[in-house]
Amino acid sequence: MVPAIIIIVNVCAIWIRWSVLPDVLPAHFDPAGNASGSMAKTTLLFYPVISIMLCLMTYGIYALINNIFKLKPDEKGLRMCGLHVFASCLALTVLSSTMVTLTMGTCPLFMFAEPVLMLVGIITLIICLIKAK
Repeated sequence: MVPAIIIIVNVCAIWIRWSVLPDVLPAHFDPAGNASGSMAKTTLLFYPVISIMLCLMTYGIYALINNIFKLKPDEKGLRMCGLHVFASCLALTVLSSTMVTLTMGTCPLFMFAEPVLMLVGIITLIICLIKAK
């Protein structure tokens, strides 16, 4: 449920800012907030789609692994918990990329959030998988 809410927030953020955005947006900002590339405004429409695809792939790969190895459900639900956190971190990373673009790189917090979110998601997933055995 959380990844879906994050994706909806992503769509809303794009929708709210859409009318004031220029047709060509700066992209690939350095830590100082200087743009090192550009992209068409319509590229933003792919961000929620990318987020949806990443989350679906995450759950799909889990289901495939579950079917192949006939994993028994762990008692505490740690595998699913780790999977939900990981999918949420993926969605938050894409949302962070959206916010970098929407703020035209003026808020470096979003740029630094991306690797931190991915690291948190990966570490949480690994810990949950190890504890679930």
